[in-house]
Amino acid sequence: MKRTRLYRVLTVVSVLVLLVTACGGGSGADGDKGEIRIGAQLSSPAEHKILEKQIKAFEEKNPDIQVSIQAITDDYLKEMQTLIGAKQEPDVFYLDSMPAPDLINLGVLEPLDKYIQASDLDTSEFEEALIEAYTKDSSIYGLPKDYNTLALFYNKKMFKEEGLEPPTTWDELRDAAKKLTKGGRKGLAINPELARYQPFVYQNGGAVLDEDGKATLDRKENVEALDFFTSLFLEDQSTGVPNDLGVEWAGDAFAEEKAAMVYEGGWMIPFLKEKAPDLEYGIVELPAKEKGMKSSNLAFTVAYVMSKNSKNKEAAFKLIEFLTSKEGQTYVVESGLALPSRKSMGEKFIRKYPEREAFVKGAAYAEPFQYGDYGNKFADEASKAAESVVLKQEKSVENALKKAQERVE
Repeated sequence: MKRTRLYRVLTVVSVLVLLVTACGGGSGADGDKGEIRIGAQLSSPAEHKILEKQIKAFEEKNPDIQVSIQAITDDYLKEMQTLIGAKQEPDVFYLDSMPAPDLINLGVLEPLDKYIQASDLDTSEFEEALIEAYTKDSSIYGLPKDYNTLALFYNKKMFKEEGLEPPTTWDELRDAAKKLTKGGRKGLAINPELARYQPFVYQNGGAVLDEDGKATLDRKENVEALDFFTSLFLEDQSTGVPNDLGVEWAGDAFAEEKAAMVYEGGWMIPFLKEKAPDLEYGIVELPAKEKGMKSSNLAFTVAYVMSKNSKNKEAAFKLIEFLTSKEGQTYVVESGLALPSRKSMGEKFIRKYPEREAFVKGAAYAEPFQYGDYGNKFADEASKAAESVVLKQEKSVENALKKAQERVE
């Protein structure tokens, strides 16, 4: 599953949502008898089954509240646009982190602070980056459902043949990628896009946004990081763009052994189980710039949010609270489809899936995959900067980032 492409599409659609929601939100409640709806983007029958189990457990604890699922499997945000425009949005619905600032700014989401305070819910029990993605002016507008981070997937057989250990630093990554590049195989397959080079930026002390949410793409530290990133393609020729390897995305390159390493998220695991069930691979944290230096990562998350116009907000929050509780997230842990958003449940996830520890550990130093009011435009322009250098359309990383900075401004 190519998460970055999915988020990009959803964010484009969110622009349409803005046009509709500017006219005002709607009522998502079915009445005043504890009946509520939850709008859910369900990508598989397994995910649908998890939500059904969670709701069944919730209704057993809250017999006066009935919950119905409004499953949306196609263009989720486009459908939500239609529902909000018709004032028929659900009481509670899934919301990805990228378009969250737009909906918060439009005032179509209910702030959850008073409900959180009344329930004594401790938001510090959630991974910090996940809460940050739904916070505006100290108010929280969503509680994280689950998430994924990035990790380095490596081919164990190839590493053994070259006598290599998984890289932990940039230099080790570069060295391994060179040694693993043979014939038509690249040491590393990765797209030159912001969602893959941003960790390098932060590991180098850079940042793409300042504390006020303003773009800082052309900072010196960012230039240095992107210089290193693009040199893996241009100077070393040890890193390849998936399309140039004859595949659609990095997961295919790894599954077909056209690449020895990739930077991907937990969505790779079910993909590899189906496409390359016999492939022996390992998963480790992203290499840091140098040994002992802090690493960086991205948190891709979805939260449960409440419609501003729900007629049954108390019941709606009870559902949100349960779904994100330890009991509710037990179903997330058992499924293994994504990472539970509570830190304590993350520890249980590691005990159940020790080979996936890198994803959970990465959350502690992750940044939300979100770019404030810039949204999708920011990610696109920052990605074009890297692409233009890798494709040799732009000779200078500094100039490429400077142009991207000017365009987003």
